[in-house]
Amino acid sequence: MRKISKIEPKLPVIQARKKVAAYARVSKDTERLMHSVSAQVSYYSTLIQKNPEWEYAGVYADMGISGTDTSRRGEFLRMLADCEEGKIDIILTKSISRFARNTVDLLETVRHLKNLGIEVRFEKEHIHSLSEDGELMLTLLASFAQEESRSISENVKWGVRKRFQSGEIGAANKHILGYQYDEDEKKYVIIPEEAEAVRWMFKMYIDGVPLRGIAESMNSAGIRTTLGNDFQEASVRQLIFNEVYAGDIRRQKCYMADPITKTKVKNCGELPQYYMADCHEAIIDRETYAKVQAEMERRAGLVNPTYPFTGKIKCGICGQSFTRRKGTTKGKEYVSWFCRAKKEVGMTCTSRNYSEQNLMEICAKLMGTDSFDGTAFESSVRLISALPDGSLEVQFFDGQIKRWEMPPKPAKVPDKPMKKRPAHLFDGKIFCGQCGRRYGRAVSESKDRHLYWYCRAKSHHGVTCDSVNYPDSEMKEIFCMVMGLEAFDEGFFTETVERMVVQKTGSIDFHLKDGTVKAYETLKLRSNRHENTSTDEFTGKIRCASCGNLYHRYCCYGKYTYWRCSGKSKVRTECSGRDFQDSDIRKVSAYMMGMEEFDAEAFNGTVDYVTAFPDGSLEIHFYDGRAERWQR
Repeated sequence: MRKISKIEPKLPVIQARKKVAAYARVSKDTERLMHSVSAQVSYYSTLIQKNPEWEYAGVYADMGISGTDTSRRGEFLRMLADCEEGKIDIILTKSISRFARNTVDLLETVRHLKNLGIEVRFEKEHIHSLSEDGELMLTLLASFAQEESRSISENVKWGVRKRFQSGEIGAANKHILGYQYDEDEKKYVIIPEEAEAVRWMFKMYIDGVPLRGIAESMNSAGIRTTLGNDFQEASVRQLIFNEVYAGDIRRQKCYMADPITKTKVKNCGELPQYYMADCHEAIIDRETYAKVQAEMERRAGLVNPTYPFTGKIKCGICGQSFTRRKGTTKGKEYVSWFCRAKKEVGMTCTSRNYSEQNLMEICAKLMGTDSFDGTAFESSVRLISALPDGSLEVQFFDGQIKRWEMPPKPAKVPDKPMKKRPAHLFDGKIFCGQCGRRYGRAVSESKDRHLYWYCRAKSHHGVTCDSVNYPDSEMKEIFCMVMGLEAFDEGFFTETVERMVVQKTGSIDFHLKDGTVKAYETLKLRSNRHENTSTDEFTGKIRCASCGNLYHRYCCYGKYTYWRCSGKSKVRTECSGRDFQDSDIRKVSAYMMGMEEFDAEAFNGTVDYVTAFPDGSLEIHFYDGRAERWQR
């Protein structure tokens, strides 16, 4: 029988020290000296550094920040970023409530850290997040912490409302133009200079100046809001509607709907409001203030007249009323009704919008009439409920309830598949020896409309390449000549050629699949053109000095041919390049080459490229290195 013996390792296994950090948080007005942030930092710093198996990774502390929202805790977010970078292995914290009071945020954060292999240890609850029952215990205890936070919030709000009822004033907003809040006296004190600006705004409004005009006058006079911003229509409206300028205070204009998400919404009657009169010295007398409010209601009546559907449509999602909107799209006017919550600050709603014409047709159908009658509608329909699925429920004054169902969306007709361009055996085979890009294929603009191959860099923004273009037929002839074939064989080409590289001179290197390279050397320098006609000698030859793009050939109503920089037709390209007539370029080229008439063959064999300048001058660059400039 075979005998097996185990050989123990002679060297001891050295465990790497864990990188340990701690997180501390102190809420404003809830913690005392012994549990302050400095005490927590000192405690965890000592605890980590005295453990020989731990490496101190720092203490992250947030002061005076609520635990219900992780997005506002800077140190907490910095700690998570360090975890992503692998700087932390273990996080120590005092309790679940110190880490997060929001159950969703807590579990998402702990699970994310768990995926990174990072453990969170809660000292008070004795929970380790990487343990088997860690997440279960976290879920239960975090729910308790969240409800505790909700309970604390309700108690605080109850206390605030009791103070409202007892007449305690306080200051919900200490930044009010014209006033300064006195902490000792607990009341607003007038600032004379700012008070004059407030009186001016009220006077302008009574005199009929629109809100926009008041804002412009304030800004022109150098008067700014308490935050230092320019006045807008909304800020002017808010100021002249504020009862604080009449010496009164209104409490609970808005309220916090959810203490966890901190969502604040406008109080539209859901909760009682508290009006306290004669709380401080008024800037505006009550008669003037009443005139402004009356003028505001008058203007509102002019701008927002009532319609048959006004106040009749209620949202089935949030309970808000629908409001009317008029606009223009694609040159056509439209009128629609939508939930008011979509434009209220701090509110969102996913209800459907309805066109006024559709509402009229639906109501006429449910009322059994041929056409919509606004008077009959107002006298018979009590309420329309816009349901979450888009359907409408109409309640009549006689007790009837009729429902209009949203018709299903028609099945989308699949788009016709685009016709693919037939594949070519040269596709993906030809490469540019200068820039390395693949060659693409195109059809020439000449009468015979033949196929040619060009470097794709010529069609890319900001990239220029003076590589040689090759007609497809010529490319096949060259391959036959190099391989010793009488006629081009597609099957043989596919089996033997790996790729082809076109050099600047026009030479072609055929890289075969067996590893060998066969070269085709031109007897003369080729031109950058794709067809051998008199109208395309300059294709790929003319460069713009303004933006670096190549010039393209255009034909104007069939009368004459001119060349224009391709950069002018590209988005976000600024080009001041000038257009040139084809005949002018020919004359200049012939003159610079010392010839009486333009010779295409001589031009292609001697000229490398032409630079076109915005002032109308041309610079001819020859293959021998010379460059001669012609001034207009």
